[in-house]
Amino acid sequence: MNASKLHWLEFLVSMTEKEIKARYKHAVLGFLWILINPLLQMLVIGLVFRFFVPVQVDNYFLFLFAGLLPWNFFSYSLSKTTPMVLNERNLIKKASFPREVIIFSIILSNLFHLFVALGLFIIILLGQKILSGEASFVEILFFTLRFLWIIPITLWLTILVSGFSLLFSSLNVKYRDVNFAVQAILPLWFYATPIVYTLSLLPPSLRHVLYLNPVTTVLELYQAIFLEQPISFSWAQVASILMGVVIFFIGFYFFKKEEPFFDDWV
Repeated sequence: MNASKLHWLEFLVSMTEKEIKARYKHAVLGFLWILINPLLQMLVIGLVFRFFVPVQVDNYFLFLFAGLLPWNFFSYSLSKTTPMVLNERNLIKKASFPREVIIFSIILSNLFHLFVALGLFIIILLGQKILSGEASFVEILFFTLRFLWIIPITLWLTILVSGFSLLFSSLNVKYRDVNFAVQAILPLWFYATPIVYTLSLLPPSLRHVLYLNPVTTVLELYQAIFLEQPISFSWAQVASILMGVVIFFIGFYFFKKEEPFFDDWV
């Protein structure tokens, strides 16, 4: 790695550390909010929707929590990165550096929080299984190994949100309505994603439509991992994965194309 790349890598790490420390600065409970926020969402949404949505899962709250953690990472990253180039206009005007560092630092800091939350969640589930005494050592071992799936799935989710973030943040520099549109679309996107309901409740034709939402497959896999369901990939899911890769390259290409003009628009 040459000196220039090493310099920008150090800058990315520094920006990421700043974001991680700033998020819960002066908060008494600190990193506990990583779990408290989705837990409160799970309780409120779960208590309301379990009486109105006939979800066919044994543990609806676990199903809900397994979907909320990756969704919060996705939605919070997207809502924060979209206006970030404008928010950092002073830094952009003063220094020369790859502008995508600003976007990636936000995503990496949120990724750190996601892994902390997932780690705590997994420890709680493992502790529950061990203390119950109902599972054998082999069953607990296989249950633990299932969580290795989280690494590639989360990497895929990170690539997906990076693509959207690069695209929307670069568009927002020239068209300020983009940020307002993203804030308006995210709540609708939430309900267009199987978080509070399962796809099995929908007719087959509508299920295929929801697979056009690339977040659908990601959340399905997270829920399958935590609910100990079979992990498999349908053609619709494979197409969704490829869609995420295409979105990343489109976002990165458009960001680099518009980057030389950021100074003029910010």
